[in-house]
Parts: sequence; C-alpha cells; structure tokens
Amino acid sequence: MMFAAAAPSLALIREGKLRALGVTSVTRLKDAPEIPPIADAIPGFNALNWTIVLAPADTPKDIVSRLHDELKAIMAMPDVQEQIGMIGMMPFDSPPPAELASFIGSEVARWSRIVQQAGIAGAH
Repeated sequence: MMFAAAAPSLALIREGKLRALGVTSVTRLKDAPEIPPIADAIPGFNALNWTIVLAPADTPKDIVSRLHDELKAIMAMPDVQEQIGMIGMMPFDSPPPAELASFIGSEVARWSRIVQQAGIAGAH
C-alpha cells in the first residue's frame, strides 16, 4: 500500500496495474468518481497535495498581483480545467497572495505536528 499523487497513478489504475482504495480528498475526483474518498471510511481524513507558484520575497507587490491574476485567469479556462481533471488534479480557486502565505504556514504547522506525532526521525 502507498499514497501516490493521482496524476501519475490514474493511467496505471485505468490499465488495471494499480488498485485504488481511495482518494485523500474529501470529495471524489471528477474524472475518477468510482474511487471513494478515504473520508467515507475515516471521517475527517483530508490530505491533499498542492501545487503553487512562488516568487522571491522581494518581488514587488504589483508584479505578484499581476502574476496571480494572470495565472488565475489561465486556470479558469475550460480547456485548462479539463486537462487538470484528466490528470487527476482538482482545480482550486486561488485566494489572494496574502491568504496563500497564511495557507502555507498552516499547512507547514499541520504536517509538522503529524510528523512529530508519528515519531519520524529528523522532525523539528
């Protein structure tokens, strides 16, 4: 058993080379609705991987805002949404950059606690 990202796994699942037991999101994947969420069996389970575009800390705010707005517009395009779904990713409506910084901080804190509770060596 292993946890693997949907994107590289879906083709293997569809070819019958892997058996999916569940997805780690609380909702089913649009293009793989037959795979149930683990949260159906373990209430509250939610472990998503995410992809984010970052810029150096000293990037001017107007550049960060424009980059965010342009990427958000691209991500909203129907053909991009379709392609994202086909590889097992779930599109997400990105909040403003300041909220993304808060999200990253909360994710680091959440997973740090999980790693420490699991007693994984090298956890800080």
